[in-house]
Amino acid sequence: MLQFNHRQVTRIPFEMPISLVGCLPDASVVTEWTPDARSSGCHTSVPEPTGAGPVDRMNKEQNPFRMFLLGPFALVDAAGRSVTPKSKKAQALLAMLALSARGSRSRIWLRDKLWSDRSDDQAAASLRQALLDIHKTLGPARNLLVADKNTVWLDMDRLVLDTDVLVRTERSADQITDELLEGIDIRDPEFEDWLTLERQNWYRRLDEGQVHDVFEPRQEPNRDIARHSTLLPLTASRDAPRQGKAAETGGSETYRRRGDGGWRWVMALQSPIVIGAGDGGQIAATRFQNLIAKAVTDGLAIGVTDLSFTLPDVEESEGQISLPMSLQLRLTFDGSMVLVELVMKHLINNRIHWLGSQAMSRTQFERGEFGIAAALISQAVDQLAYFQETQSNDNRLSQDGLLIDAVNAIFRLSRDDLANAEQRLEEQIQHEPRSSTFAWLSFIRTFQVGQRFNALDAHLIEEAQSYARKALEIDPHNSVSLALVGHVHSFLFGEYDYAANLFEKSIRLNPALPLSWDLYAMLHCYAGQPDKAMAMARWVQELGVYSPHKYYFDTTKCIAAALAGDHAAAIAAGEEALRARPKFNSLLRYLASSHAHLDDLGGARHYLQRLAAVEDGFSINAFRASGYPLLNTGGGQILIDGLVKAGAKLR
Repeated sequence: MLQFNHRQVTRIPFEMPISLVGCLPDASVVTEWTPDARSSGCHTSVPEPTGAGPVDRMNKEQNPFRMFLLGPFALVDAAGRSVTPKSKKAQALLAMLALSARGSRSRIWLRDKLWSDRSDDQAAASLRQALLDIHKTLGPARNLLVADKNTVWLDMDRLVLDTDVLVRTERSADQITDELLEGIDIRDPEFEDWLTLERQNWYRRLDEGQVHDVFEPRQEPNRDIARHSTLLPLTASRDAPRQGKAAETGGSETYRRRGDGGWRWVMALQSPIVIGAGDGGQIAATRFQNLIAKAVTDGLAIGVTDLSFTLPDVEESEGQISLPMSLQLRLTFDGSMVLVELVMKHLINNRIHWLGSQAMSRTQFERGEFGIAAALISQAVDQLAYFQETQSNDNRLSQDGLLIDAVNAIFRLSRDDLANAEQRLEEQIQHEPRSSTFAWLSFIRTFQVGQRFNALDAHLIEEAQSYARKALEIDPHNSVSLALVGHVHSFLFGEYDYAANLFEKSIRLNPALPLSWDLYAMLHCYAGQPDKAMAMARWVQELGVYSPHKYYFDTTKCIAAALAGDHAAAIAAGEEALRARPKFNSLLRYLASSHAHLDDLGGARHYLQRLAAVEDGFSINAFRASGYPLLNTGGGQILIDGLVKAGAKLR
């Protein structure tokens, strides 16, 4: 059990979902497999692994069950008897557990994927019935599937997957004819999205055949690309429904006037230029364009309008488009590669304000695996934020600059800056309530606690909960809000399972948002998995390399590295971040600890003295009593040991 804020929080097995990162099971495990073990009706032939390899660490008695995910789903025991449940949703449940990174999923996640159209009570009852059906089918071996009130597990040590065996035999994608979970018809849109992502991941595993250290986030597939396309005349905010005549015609007036409930700030997204692409390239271009619009609207609360028509004259454009910037995507397909270019131009004089480019695999791009190209979107959003901030001196637009000003103040971290940010966000709410505004207000509470500006009292918790709830009520699909609320629930409440669901949704909606990945990395730190946090932190550094808040991302890498015992990496990242925020007490703690672990006691004491100046009365006991969520993990003990070695007072 984890002790947090005088509450008992169940420690759940926690893994980064395989659908988000494309990680494979331990490649050193080689398992015996016989192709005739499949029950009738399944067609994929699974060959025996060939070549020398490590000794199998799992024998038949330890893993008598075999699951077939290619072709029709099947589960058989060691004797070849089928123990496949009849219900398609029960089969889907088993497959979803098997394809997760450690064979576990939360009840909430399973309900959302399989019964998304039902009420919470109905979905919970349906899940209980599905688990009962599986246990009945398994009979005496029902302990293969274990569930508590929060989480459902498969005992993966007793299970062999046909997909794992095929990957180890180095089969290529064109040699596999059967589809993953062929014919499994659940008719739930959330499940269909999950299955599409898993099929993408499966083909990638066949193509690569190895674990990659760099994360390659995936875009959530759109069931109706045309309906969500940014190539339509305008894209609207869920925060502010379109009303009136302008909404009916799709005109820019919807965004120009405050009274009709839209944005005042609007920017132009020009139609993409696509060279040398087939059908797959055109669809991928639309998906990437949609991702640009999502990142802009969620991250900056700026409206997006399409300028596929002839550019208006100066007077007309100033009346319609309040942010005179346009973004344009250019894709050049050449053989097996695609060059992705994103350019930001001034709308009136066509002057280039910023240009970024990235070459990547055509196959990956066409599958919607945008990888490092997503960093271009992150950079474009940062550039737009800077431009918006510089324009906010205009009185006509000052109200619309409140959110950006508040966010920048939050990341300056001082007590006064947090108070000023809160004031600006509250003013923004009076001006126009938005999901992200409430989410940032909730997020401020984590800084106030983490910096020890405020005690972790009931009033603070109540405010954080209230703001977080309001943010998701206004817009449950805002990727920024989902990430911020996820951090609140992980840091303040220790609700890692619930927070993980929010982070997954945020990343699928907008994989180009560095903040989502960064805060998800911190969740892995809290849950005692710093190695996974380190991998995410490296990916965040790719996405946010030019971010004005880069020091915050460097801080996460410092923390993850220190908890993982890589103290040299922790010091390098921490000292880089400290140049931007020399009084950030979180950094000073980890730097003091890591220097001590490397026997640099002079450096350790130097940072400890700086910490004492910033955080008066710092001691090990006070630190433990603060409710800092990771102290009961193995990495947390490394942190404490280093602080003690550096000379920190116990009380």
